Amino acid sequence: MFKIHKNDINARHPTDLHYMKMIRYQLRMICSWPQKLLGEEVKSVPLRNTRFLFIEGSLVAFLGLVYIKTHHTRVTFLEMGHTYLTVFLGIVAAQRVTVSWFKSYDQTMKNFVLELHLFQHRHKSEFHEHVNTTFFLNYLFLYFNNALNMNFIFNYFQMYQYINKICTVFVDFIHVELFMGIILFTLTPVYNNYMKGMFNRATPVGPDKFFEHSINYSLPYINQFIYDELVSYLFIAILNVLFAYDAGICFGSLDVTLSVIVFHIWGHLKILDHNLRSIPKPVNELTYTAEENKKVGGILKNIVDHHRMIMSFMTNTSDAFGPMLCLYYMFHQVSGCILLLECAELDAKSLTRYGALTVTIFQLLIQISVIVELLGSQSETLKDAVYSVPWECMDTSNRKLVLFLLCNVQEPIRLKPMGIVSVGVQTMATILKTSFSYFMLLRTFD
Repeated sequence: MFKIHKNDINARHPTDLHYMKMIRYQLRMICSWPQKLLGEEVKSVPLRNTRFLFIEGSLVAFLGLVYIKTHHTRVTFLEMGHTYLTVFLGIVAAQRVTVSWFKSYDQTMKNFVLELHLFQHRHKSEFHEHVNTTFFLNYLFLYFNNALNMNFIFNYFQMYQYINKICTVFVDFIHVELFMGIILFTLTPVYNNYMKGMFNRATPVGPDKFFEHSINYSLPYINQFIYDELVSYLFIAILNVLFAYDAGICFGSLDVTLSVIVFHIWGHLKILDHNLRSIPKPVNELTYTAEENKKVGGILKNIVDHHRMIMSFMTNTSDAFGPMLCLYYMFHQVSGCILLLECAELDAKSLTRYGALTVTIFQLLIQISVIVELLGSQSETLKDAVYSVPWECMDTSNRKLVLFLLCNVQEPIRLKPMGIVSVGVQTMATILKTSFSYFMLLRTFD
């Protein structure tokens, strides 16, 4: 359905792929790409240090809280909602740059690029390494029988190409969405100021005649000027563009990275499912011969090792991204309610300023939840795949391997940050339902 990027055909390393280059660029912008562990030349980008970005996000959040404290008696709750939102955005952005401070993150990224990435497995053909001619004929029968279902991947290379296409389209889409969101977030207040005549030579006078900013905060000594004087406004507006860009990169880069990791784990699970279902029956259709049992045993051991690698990587991924996902879900719980309140008036002003942002925030929640849910749904199929293995034709040692594998696949693979809550559709639905409930409750006090 999608074409492979022309430069991906000659790729010699996962980081040579188009979408991996984009991920590396975004992560380098927040100093979260493990250059040293991957054997790359360490290059620092000015003002991209994680400590600087952490201070930046914390400062935006703190000054936003000061603004709320000093203006809560003069500004309505709905008008203050935008500042509440930017405060939470600052907190989340500040926390996200700390993810790379922990060894678990660096090790997870290294293992992903050098071990788990399907590029490293694209030339593998486990089945062909262990089967004889008769087995291979049975395998071909399974291939043509299942090809009609559009649910069959012949080998690692085809799965690699399939995941490569998905990741390329997904990363490109999120990249465009990210920068469109930053542009809309920063230009909407500029448009509102223009419509109010704030850029005229004679500045209009009135209770609502002040400059709107994309990010509100209180600054000592100059706070009054940034809302009344054009030069001060332009300085702060440019500064807000930089802050919005950094916050957007913090959100987009790690979300995209986690999603791409999930796509590759899903690809491994599909291959695991395929390898299990593709073990052919014995030639005599009763029991395997000694030679066949030996070869089937080798296949089963490889499958067990493959499953163990996936489970180990999932544990490391949960440790690396756990705190980020917990705070992320808390952010969506609060921001969803605030944005619904902001859009509740359904007038042109509120929908223009908050409509696109509301859709984007909910889309980010649904996106990460649905993508991670792929792992749970795909791992559920492994139970049937293991049981479909012709274990009744095997010897005792191979039956024990099948039983061992069957016990290991009973628990669905989930991304469970900090062991608190599973990331997936059910948690997403709970957050959405709770946000709507609080929204309806707060509407009664309006």
